[in-house]
Amino acid sequence: MDNVDRMDRMDKVRKGLKAADDMELPMNDDFFDRLHDKIMAEVETVEIKPAPVLMTPRNLLRSHWRGWLYPVSGVASLMAFAVLLMPQVSKVNQSMTRAGLLSDGHERIVSEALLSPEEISQTLISTQSESDFFMDVARESFENLSVDKFNKIMGESGR
Repeated sequence: MDNVDRMDRMDKVRKGLKAADDMELPMNDDFFDRLHDKIMAEVETVEIKPAPVLMTPRNLLRSHWRGWLYPVSGVASLMAFAVLLMPQVSKVNQSMTRAGLLSDGHERIVSEALLSPEEISQTLISTQSESDFFMDVARESFENLSVDKFNKIMGESGR
């Protein structure tokens, strides 16, 4: 009902202002002192209610902290995890380097080239695919095939 009363009062004020639109207001100090006294009397009678529970500064502060605290704590925990994991990664890296698993093969190619330079072109550096290899094996075996073996393979016996 309080809102209805306020709305009624506002309507009365609006109608009164429209009716007195052409009225001139006095510009002396007594008028403004009386206006000030009326305003302050209304302020003294108004009861100020406490803020709703959801709008207390404590809850606002919590939601503010919550907005950026979770992501920051997640990033900080990932950094702490990475710092704790770094020595383990370096140990694994060193052991793989010692075992020769981590290198890209460059060292092995260089060492083979220094030991036997004539074989490097046929073993490690090759553009030959698997099918090329099998074709070369078939060609070599066909060149070394004797006539008797060829006839035996073809099923022609002793002509």
